[in-house]
Amino acid sequence: MKRAAAMLAAASAAFLVSCGPETITLPEPPMAAETQQLVALYDMPTATLDTSNVDQARADAQARLAELNLDWLPGVVSDLLARLRTRLDAGSLPTDPASEPKSRRAQVTAVAELHRICVGWDNPASAPDEATNGALDLTAIVDTGKINAEAWATASACRVRFPPAADSSGAIVVAPRVVNATIDGMLIIYLLAPLPTDPADASFLLTFSGSISIGDQTKSTSFDFEVVDKAVRFRVPAGGGDAIVTIGTTLGIQGANAGFSCDLGTLTCQKSS
Repeated sequence: MKRAAAMLAAASAAFLVSCGPETITLPEPPMAAETQQLVALYDMPTATLDTSNVDQARADAQARLAELNLDWLPGVVSDLLARLRTRLDAGSLPTDPASEPKSRRAQVTAVAELHRICVGWDNPASAPDEATNGALDLTAIVDTGKINAEAWATASACRVRFPPAADSSGAIVVAPRVVNATIDGMLIIYLLAPLPTDPADASFLLTFSGSISIGDQTKSTSFDFEVVDKAVRFRVPAGGGDAIVTIGTTLGIQGANAGFSCDLGTLTCQKSS
């Protein structure tokens, strides 16, 4: 993705909040209550797992993997969050939702809006062209000296290439599969750690609702997953609730009562907790 303009909406007015009558009307994060419930579910899965249903949960997890676009979509979100971090750092605005506002300092209230022209499919990448490649518009809120954990973005005909185009040296990235994708829809991003300075360090919950086109196939879809400490987790229904699946050298499946480790080579699962 190419650099594009970003705005700290009403930032100048925000700095006057502590010393005058000016106020800022903050936008309401979309689906805030549902997002909080989803965060809690990832922390405390509700499925009851045992040897009678874990194989079905493993099969459902493998089928779900193909629908989540995990080879490229987490990178889109991570890059967006890293660029937001750069903009907030430049304005000396908070970047960690777990940090409390510092005492004896003016408590800033602001709306941060980041407009990103998408990278497109050309290789090497061409000049930024929103009419061809679409865009992402991200909104984040700083409320009384603290950044809200929930941010959200609208994707408008956003074209994404995976792997990325040639780097600045002209080297071509070699990968077994090239994906040309187009995203349209809403991305709700809940921060599980401070905004990253390096996209590889991002930790977040993503909920997506909209359509994704790959090649000539377009699909309306909705899903969610977490990226935490470079590991990816997602939900599958099982045992009267939701189990949380973690992708690693094996497939970890965690329920409310037990966890299993599944070998995708032998398609066998062993109880791990």
